[in-house]
Amino acid sequence: MKQSLLIPAALIALLGGGPALAADPHAGHDAAPTTTATLPATGTVKSVDAAAGKLVIDHDPIPALKWPRMVMDFRLADKALAGKVKMGDKVRFTMTEGDQGAYVITAIEPAP
Repeated sequence: MKQSLLIPAALIALLGGGPALAADPHAGHDAAPTTTATLPATGTVKSVDAAAGKLVIDHDPIPALKWPRMVMDFRLADKALAGKVKMGDKVRFTMTEGDQGAYVITAIEPAP
């Protein structure tokens, strides 16, 4: 019986496993995507609230965030951006992560 435990223990030691792996709970996990960068996106404007500096956009999937296509409210970094688009426009926009994980549109333009 002792011999049957010796072989697996030797293999674990040779492969660098054992207690060292248990000490790092993140071993083998991919790092979470960084969201501090400016992220590009596309979509269709559903509504514009220039006074509040907000847009509702039906955006296409955003792979960098693992977001499927969905309709979302977005704050604008500058309320003047609201004047660049109107309801129904297909748009290209960039956004960054703002306060409390909400994404803020930093640039937007009608898509060609």
